[in-house]
Amino acid sequence: METFFRIDWSAVTPEVVKGLSEGTMRMSSANGVAYWARGSGNTGAVQHLPFIPANMPDAGNLMDAAKIIQAAQQAQLVALGISTGVIVGAIVIQTMYLARKLDKLQKTIDLVSEEIHAQNIVFYMNKVADYFGSVESARIFMLDRSLKDEVKDIAVPVLADLAIRRNQLFSFIENILELAKTDTLSQRHYELIVDFVSMALDMLPKGAFVEKELYAFIEKYGLSDLLIEHAGNRYVGLMATYKGWCNDQVKLAVKGNKLSGSILSRDRELKSLFSSGENKLLISGV
Repeated sequence: METFFRIDWSAVTPEVVKGLSEGTMRMSSANGVAYWARGSGNTGAVQHLPFIPANMPDAGNLMDAAKIIQAAQQAQLVALGISTGVIVGAIVIQTMYLARKLDKLQKTIDLVSEEIHAQNIVFYMNKVADYFGSVESARIFMLDRSLKDEVKDIAVPVLADLAIRRNQLFSFIENILELAKTDTLSQRHYELIVDFVSMALDMLPKGAFVEKELYAFIEKYGLSDLLIEHAGNRYVGLMATYKGWCNDQVKLAVKGNKLSGSILSRDRELKSLFSSGENKLLISGV
């Protein structure tokens, strides 16, 4: 069982709890700092919050694990609504959760690259792998808060590179969905693309959240909020596009289109993706 550090809400000032509840303050899961939110009229850190160790339960998914941990701190009723998101964020940043997800995504990327030999597909698959590999590197930078000053020296170019790669990923997903609508694909390639897009869309909020946290880690709080707002809006739009695409494919499948028919076997995974509570929390900046 992994150990991570969660915030000791009993030591959080009423002012901070009120600010977080009203949205005038935000919390960094990486360094435990409450800071003034962009647009609040104030800037900078408000309170450095103490951490206490907690075990990550062996739950079925991230939200279930966060709820189990949250239930153990019922004395802080006022903070409960806030702490769900903070716990989810802490698990993503501090544990091997993200690394394990990346291993699964990399296998999907390798499969698509091996099976679909189109030059542009292989090129962008490498870009996708590079983005999430850089996300994992950025996460590791935040594991030791005593190294914050050293991380400051290298974080800015890393964050600029991550932003470029993330935007390429958004564009690539839109383009590959167009490709999947054509009749040039085999059934196998169609299924690989659906699986890849679903997995990449599940990972994108985690990647954007790590970027947001790295900005907060180096005390660039305004940029931290700006990034997650921009990435969040674009993610919501892309999810709406994908949901519409899936609905169209289901309609075609019902009419007997064999290529689209395989999407019906992914109904459970797609519903889980579209209703993901953890992704909604992370992309909102918790």
